[in-house]
Amino acid sequence: MPQLIIKTPDNKTDTFNLARLRTTIGRSSRSDICIPDAFASRLHAEVREEGDGFWLQDLGSANGTKYNGSAVSLPIPLVSGGEIQIGETVITFEDERIQSNKNATLITDNTEALNPAMTISLIRKPSSTADMLRSPSSSRNDLLALISKVGVALLSSSGLDETLDQVASLVFEAVPAERCVIMLRDDAAEGGMKISVARVRGKNERIEEVRISRTVMDEVMKNGKSVLTADAQHDPKFASQTMSLLGIRSVLAVPLSVDERNIFGIIYADSPTHETTFTEEHLNILTTLASVASIRVENAKLLEERLERERMEYELELATEIQQRFQPSAPPVMDDYEFQGISFSCYEIGGDYYDFIEQHEGKMLFALGDVSGKGTAAALLMSSLHASIHAQVAAKTSLHETIKAVNEYLSENTPANRFITLFIAELDPKTGIIKYINAGHNPPLIGHAGGTVEQLAAGGFPLGIMPMAEYEVGETHLEPGEALVIYSDGVSEANNLAGDEFGMERLTEVVSKNFQASASGMRDKVESALSAFTQTAPANDDITLVIVKRKDS
Repeated sequence: MPQLIIKTPDNKTDTFNLARLRTTIGRSSRSDICIPDAFASRLHAEVREEGDGFWLQDLGSANGTKYNGSAVSLPIPLVSGGEIQIGETVITFEDERIQSNKNATLITDNTEALNPAMTISLIRKPSSTADMLRSPSSSRNDLLALISKVGVALLSSSGLDETLDQVASLVFEAVPAERCVIMLRDDAAEGGMKISVARVRGKNERIEEVRISRTVMDEVMKNGKSVLTADAQHDPKFASQTMSLLGIRSVLAVPLSVDERNIFGIIYADSPTHETTFTEEHLNILTTLASVASIRVENAKLLEERLERERMEYELELATEIQQRFQPSAPPVMDDYEFQGISFSCYEIGGDYYDFIEQHEGKMLFALGDVSGKGTAAALLMSSLHASIHAQVAAKTSLHETIKAVNEYLSENTPANRFITLFIAELDPKTGIIKYINAGHNPPLIGHAGGTVEQLAAGGFPLGIMPMAEYEVGETHLEPGEALVIYSDGVSEANNLAGDEFGMERLTEVVSKNFQASASGMRDKVESALSAFTQTAPANDDITLVIVKRKDS
């Protein structure tokens, strides 16, 4: 994936994957990439994806943007390895698609083998290194020298790509091949194989299209055999349209494996010239090279998989931390009232939103929203809801105008298959009057004195569906000792091991029996009843509660 590698003035390095259409860079925390550089403007520059490439544009910054030492005045295309300088911060653009053969197309030939009895090729189980070392003295010395050279060469390799590229270079040194292709098993790739290296002798550019006989690949990957053919044009086992089209004369192919049961790749080499004919000695050399390289390649694969897993875990931890920062750090403190909120995500990050926002004139705004879907996409939309509501509250907008503006914004910027249900209310602590809007959310419950429970009336459309939707403001009154319980459908629709739902009846019963409890006590009672009901059944949705309790006078 294309990425930016950021080196800050204090020599800290970070990596940002370019996974969106536009990526802003600046000192502002609202920028996609926030750099702590005193010489950077708050919105300094932008990297924008266009077609198959990326372009850099200065956003009218005070101190300018440089690319490879030159000032940027107009949008300029980025090249892998190019350096962006903003103040004292250096950002390097890297795009592995330009540097490797990962996008090369593999085309296999499916021509059936002809009469096997006529074959003049050599197909055999690969000899072990020990078997080869029992060969005559001169060959044994050559193989020992090769093993030493391969080991030393691969010792300096770090990542998987570098290791495989080094293996390809060693193939060209070891055998007179004109073309070398290294493929690794990848269940997600077409045909179950992924091209990792595809090179021509003496050239560094990648091969855009790779054609290899399916018969050769099957012999190596399925049967675990090495392949040697000295004349592929007339070899009835491998003669095919592919061989004829490319004019291939000699072919070598050996498996990459740490044991015979675990073949994870193939080294393929061929030559189109009459002067170059592969021999059994060449096959021995390539088999030895593959035997030594397999361990290093396997280790590099495992290392990259571990590093990628750790990187993803770190990103997920960071996203979880950011989402938790959206939630109130502590419930607000207000005379005569108690507030409690809690949220449990069924995944590491979730789509439920709850908030307490102090308003002007001593009023308190509280809300609970539920984004359709789960996981990262829902969490991103939840953050938009959070920002939109806070912006409207900061502007001292009325409750009705707040929801109207938020709905219009979400309708214009939300995919058609996404929406948000929201209950939002404004409490006047002096009178106990609550004005509220229910945008398609579950009807909250009010626990009255005596244990009766009232459901607040349902409201209008969920947010993000109809930009011009109108929302009615409802009103209720919270008497001393009464409590308002707002919940997401992860509470009412929670399932037990038998697939039964917790349901409104059970929730209402908990509120009715515990209306005299404190806000935190009622929260704990609901959570306890929910846990007792679901037991070990996994959560199928985020679970969120908001409780507003008016203390007894």
